[in-house]
Amino acid sequence: MASTIKVDKLEGSTGSTITVPTGQTLTLTDGLGVSSLPTVTVAKGGTNLTSFAAGDLLYATGSTTLAKLTKGTAEQVLAMNSGATAPDWGSVDLTVLPTITVAKGGTNLSSFTAGDVLYATGATTLAKLAKGSAADVLTMNAGATAPEWAASAGGGKVLQVVTATDSTERSTSSTSWATGSNTLSAAITPSATSSKILILTNYTTTSTSDWTAGTVYRDGSTNLGDATYGFGRTKSNNYYSYISTAYLDSPSSTSSLTYQVYFKGGSGTSYLQKYGSMSTITVMEIGA
Repeated sequence: MASTIKVDKLEGSTGSTITVPTGQTLTLTDGLGVSSLPTVTVAKGGTNLTSFAAGDLLYATGSTTLAKLTKGTAEQVLAMNSGATAPDWGSVDLTVLPTITVAKGGTNLSSFTAGDVLYATGATTLAKLAKGSAADVLTMNAGATAPEWAASAGGGKVLQVVTATDSTERSTSSTSWATGSNTLSAAITPSATSSKILILTNYTTTSTSDWTAGTVYRDGSTNLGDATYGFGRTKSNNYYSYISTAYLDSPSSTSSLTYQVYFKGGSGTSYLQKYGSMSTITVMEIGA
């Protein structure tokens, strides 16, 4: 049976050495165990709390009391609660933020409309320009003080081109306008009613006995040239001549339009592309 000796101090009989006999064990035990320690209060430099969870924050609830606040969720910020009595985790309330001035890196503007453009009106001021209309371009105003939207000055641009050729000999003995089954025909669909159509033609003519005239019809019903002589008349008598056309039509339409060469003679037989020379028709849409 082990012996228990309770003393406040141990000293050797001589000097400061205590000898433990061989085969024996000397066990020293502190009489005050950790489990028997009291909880240290705030007044004594402690927290008066006995456990924590990872992320807990301590805050004072009084002059000698502390409490712990459980950690918040991702991206929450620490702020005072609605009663201003304790800290609390929550999301950022943007409504309480002031409007940030340009001098502080903001715009000093609190709202926008889709398409707004920001521009500087001074060293520390910005303004917004509302979006323009379709196809408008950004330009400087008359005083060169600010940008503004304006209609594009893009009139006269070629928007599309259609061309056709014919190298087959065509003939007619009619004194009225006829196609002679030629293929000098081009169909085009304008993209806007304000567009114009430029018609360019070049073809050879001849006749067995008299003159030959040429013109261009739109959709087979509207003669764009002179009613009698169209866009030109050649006195042939078996000699070859060219008729060229450059005419700007204003159809005011967005429907498909067909332009074709017509010709006729004064008498005898009139020809296009006699012996297979090449003739052309080209139509172009010109933007307003």
